[in-house]
Amino acid sequence: MEVHGVNLDILTNQPVIILKEASSNRYLPIWIGQFEATAILMEIQGIRPSRPLTHDLLKTIIDKMSAHVTQIVINDLKEGTFYAQIHMSADSSDMLIDARPSDAIALAVRTKVPIYADSSVLDQAAIVSEMGEDEEVERFREFLDNVRPEDFKE
Repeated sequence: MEVHGVNLDILTNQPVIILKEASSNRYLPIWIGQFEATAILMEIQGIRPSRPLTHDLLKTIIDKMSAHVTQIVINDLKEGTFYAQIHMSADSSDMLIDARPSDAIALAVRTKVPIYADSSVLDQAAIVSEMGEDEEVERFREFLDNVRPEDFKE
């Protein structure tokens, strides 16, 4: 999965992160908190706060302990709540750490590790776009290039 964007849900006024499956036009929307949305966006946009945010601090602690985040997996969806696991390795042992998806994704963008979603989660919650975003934007541009004011007369 790749982070496709962080938007604001106009109905709930709550941030939503959109993950896109790399090999298809399936999108996974996950509603998250404002703090986590800000943390994700700041990292994606390369904005450095004057003091470390919680996710920056977590990455520093992991690095100082000679541990490594290897991947993030959105592994479950129960009663509308998403679950995630942070996969880590340290001293040749592997660990799975339960996390909220928003925190796991904020850590993933900082550590540059892959994000995956379990197929059962995608089957339950993914939205399939019949047309890729690029194709839809191109169709709209073509419409704008060809539309004339008289097309809107009754």
